[in-house]
Amino acid sequence: MAKKPKPKSANTQSGINPKDSVKTKLIVIMALLVAVPLIVAIFISYLSSSNKAKKDALELLETTSEYVEKEYEQIIRENVDSLQMFATSPSTMDYMEYYGTDGSNIPDAVIQAHMAQINTIINDGNDSVVLTLASGQQILRTDGGDCVNIADREFFQRATSTGKPAVSGVIVSKSSGARVAIIAVPIFSESGEVIGECQRSIDLSVLHEFLAANISDGYIVDQNGIMAAHAQFDIGPDEEYDMSGIESVTSSESSGMFEQAFSGANTYNAWVKEPITGYSVIVAEQESAITAEANKAAITVVIIGIILLVVAVIISLFMATSFTNPILAVTNTITELADGRFKKINGYTGRKDEFGEIVRSTNSVIDKLDNIVTAIKQSATTVTTSSEDLADMANQIAATTDTVANAVQEIATGAVQQAEEIQQAAENVGKITDAVTGVQSSTENMESLAGKMKDASQTSSKSLLNLQDSSSDMTAKIEEIARTISATKDAVTSINESVEGISGIASQTNLLSLNASIEAARAGEAGKGFAVVAEEIRKLADDSDSMAQDIRTQMDILLKQSEAAVAAANLVKQGNLEQQEAIGGTLESVNGMLDDINGTVDGVKEIAGGAETCVSSNDIVSDAMSSLSAISEENAASSETTGASVQELSATVSSLANSADDLKEIAVKLNEEISFFKDDTE
Repeated sequence: MAKKPKPKSANTQSGINPKDSVKTKLIVIMALLVAVPLIVAIFISYLSSSNKAKKDALELLETTSEYVEKEYEQIIRENVDSLQMFATSPSTMDYMEYYGTDGSNIPDAVIQAHMAQINTIINDGNDSVVLTLASGQQILRTDGGDCVNIADREFFQRATSTGKPAVSGVIVSKSSGARVAIIAVPIFSESGEVIGECQRSIDLSVLHEFLAANISDGYIVDQNGIMAAHAQFDIGPDEEYDMSGIESVTSSESSGMFEQAFSGANTYNAWVKEPITGYSVIVAEQESAITAEANKAAITVVIIGIILLVVAVIISLFMATSFTNPILAVTNTITELADGRFKKINGYTGRKDEFGEIVRSTNSVIDKLDNIVTAIKQSATTVTTSSEDLADMANQIAATTDTVANAVQEIATGAVQQAEEIQQAAENVGKITDAVTGVQSSTENMESLAGKMKDASQTSSKSLLNLQDSSSDMTAKIEEIARTISATKDAVTSINESVEGISGIASQTNLLSLNASIEAARAGEAGKGFAVVAEEIRKLADDSDSMAQDIRTQMDILLKQSEAAVAAANLVKQGNLEQQEAIGGTLESVNGMLDDINGTVDGVKEIAGGAETCVSSNDIVSDAMSSLSAISEENAASSETTGASVQELSATVSSLANSADDLKEIAVKLNEEISFFKDDTE
């Protein structure tokens, strides 16, 4: 006995590559459904964070630059206000106006004490306040330095020429050798004339400390673009940084933003121009520092996205497992069925989704197949028994069919001879049919030709009739034209009579005018005016008579033309009447010919009817002979077929006996093959 194959585990995926597994595809698809939107969200979040962080950082940079500028402006304004207070002091003005003369009554120590007080008030570590004459010669200093002539200094010339405070660019002090910026305030006399100026130096190292205390990166440049101080380093007296090409120097605006590449790093620079000194305060920050916060936010989003992706993969794995386990159970059941075992699925039947429906349907199929195979096994046993009985009956029928076959063969021979004689008679009747058909065809051709002649004659008759009607209409119209011309002639005659009346009136008027002239002559001077009127009436009568004669001449010509037109219309009318008579004669001839053609058509139709009757009668006889011949042939064929059928029946019965034996063998084989399906107990 063959060894039974070992059942496969419910968790086995036989023959399925993991990359082709539905579980793998579900995990990948669900992970992609989460990953793609997540990656897009991360990208959008990164761009949004970067842009917002950059915008916020630039706004903060601008705010910082404005703040630093305000603090720097406060330093400058404190110096300017202190110097202006000193310059407008009466003692200072009196001292400067009478300096070096006998009228000076204020000691140098008093003025110098006032100057020292400025340093005390400002208290920025700088003690250099200088008093200078209008000639540029310094006369007092608080720092103990040498008094020099500064007439060549641009800031001094600007302050004395404009009468307004002026601030120098970055310069190196002649007395101390330090890098300084000098604030100069003019001093006026009582008459308003500039008599000198007071100035105070700002050590630029102090600005370095100021910048370092407020910002991490930035610098201040003077009006010419020379760097005055930097937040990250102190600038020595021998160092000079020319920044004249940057936007804060070249622009006419008071503030702005520009980018600058420095040491391979891109830097954003927010600048504000201080209004008193014209210096630009520039706060700088590298782009990497600006985008650092955006990068942190983006990294946070990426980390969260990765965590969500891992969670999505875990959920996808769980969902894929819940989807594929029922499919795997169905696959194992089908595998058992292929091995001949009817094994139902135990789990997943309680699920209410499509997979539960699949499991329940699979179990139902297994039950039905089990019942069908059981029924086939029982039927195979029954077929084996029945096939033996069928073989015995087939042998008995075979012996009886041999005797019937011989008798049928004799009947078939006589029927074949009768069919041949009837076929010859049918052929002779067919020849008669052909001859009658030829006569019928010729008659039909003649009938068709006569019909065409009839149609042509009818068409000609209609055309002549239409022509006759048109001619009658023309005669009527010609008579109407003649009447119109006669009416015109009568009208001309009437006009001539009217013209005669006009001529008579003109003659009477002329005569009346002559009488009036005579009466006017008799009246003398009193009738001169009336004589003029009578003369004009006479002329009018002559003109009327002349015009009447012209009208009479034209009317005579028109009267002659009317008479000629009437004569021509009568001639046309006469010719049209003659044409009508000719058309009438032609129409009578055509109608007579049409009657003859109708007679011919009727005669041809009678001949055709007779020929058709002959053909019909002959067809009936021919059909009867053909039917009789066919019946004879069918009888013969049926006899032969019956004989052959009996012979075939005999052979079939013999074959049936053989088939019964074969059926028995098939039943045995079926029992052997159905044994592949095991019972539940096996």
